Amino acid sequence: MRGKGFAVSWLFAPYVGSADIDFFKRIKDTAFAWDVVQVARDSRDDRILRYATAPIERFEIQTDHNNPRTLRAREDFMRESLALFEARRASYDFIVSHSNEMVSHDVAAEIKRRHPALPWIAYFGDLFERNPYVKYIPNYPLVQENIDIERQTLRMADLVILNNEYQKSLMFCGPMRRYASKCVVIPHCFDPRMYPADGEERENPHFTLVHTGTLYHVKRTAEPLLRAVDRLIEIYPAYRNRFEVVFFGNTPTSRDIKVHTNMVNRNHVRFEEPVSYLKSLEIMCGADALILIDGIFSPEEDGIDCNPFLAGKLMDYMGARKPVLGITMDKGPSADILRASGNMLADDRIDRIAFVLKRYIDRKVSPDFGIYQQYTADRIGRMMDEAFASVLEARAA
Repeated sequence: MRGKGFAVSWLFAPYVGSADIDFFKRIKDTAFAWDVVQVARDSRDDRILRYATAPIERFEIQTDHNNPRTLRAREDFMRESLALFEARRASYDFIVSHSNEMVSHDVAAEIKRRHPALPWIAYFGDLFERNPYVKYIPNYPLVQENIDIERQTLRMADLVILNNEYQKSLMFCGPMRRYASKCVVIPHCFDPRMYPADGEERENPHFTLVHTGTLYHVKRTAEPLLRAVDRLIEIYPAYRNRFEVVFFGNTPTSRDIKVHTNMVNRNHVRFEEPVSYLKSLEIMCGADALILIDGIFSPEEDGIDCNPFLAGKLMDYMGARKPVLGITMDKGPSADILRASGNMLADDRIDRIAFVLKRYIDRKVSPDFGIYQQYTADRIGRMMDEAFASVLEARAA
């Protein structure tokens, strides 16, 4: 081991949200040992921890995980995290914080104030101040507090890790531009070891397209795809009963349910219950193609002309070595990867989605798996190692 880090991450494995898995995969194969402070929650899968090669000791804090964006929950997390750190201070070479939840960065900032010589690396899974979704969430709590934490982190951290260049351009702008030189971009990853040797056996003879994960009530919905299914069969009746689209995830929004109910060909679309993370990887391997649905934003409504989110789901899809149909903006990190790998894109225009859908059903899309391999966990782990080492070496010089 090259040293030991203290990681502050409200969300972390074996809990099974996308942010938990993202940060876990980033550090699990690094050349460092880790103490991770996190919040105890309900839904967990301890099998995930088996895939770590780095030594990881976890410390779970008990607080109101169902309402994480309250001052009381944040105070609990701050107090307990600082106590855990101070009790073991001598064993740590650096600290790392993860933006989910933002209070994790606030904890790290307090440690940095108390121990200015200790290197601090901050990882942002998402941006906050320019996050276009926030305004669509009524009564989103602690907005200004989160903006202040983001700005504080960009100023104080010795290194900031982001996952794509679009995110960087939106976070390091205006007064924050002066800190851009201490930012590095390291994308999400997948671990080939997490996938089954053989894909899930299925009896369905139809061409099956699968979407896994959460959809929203705005910007990132199933509606355009549902309408495109009807449109495709309207134009090409011979495609009736040749394919199906299956969604695995949380309960669809009321709008998506209504659209599905009113479909002419609704028997071509199924909504299934959520599955575990490892089960979702198995399902991906058994599909003929996978569907990525990203938010569609506009300068007029959202103040941005790109989608600045790199979907962790896209990395999971690539690990399954399947074609990926992207419903996303033309400008964004996911779109860039899909184009580079020979996949096809559609925005929210129904006829465009129907056209692209037909190309996949016709098996006309053959991805470049060599591009997929650029996002393996071992490669991204080495990039994380290099980022950590750069800060430690600069501090030692």
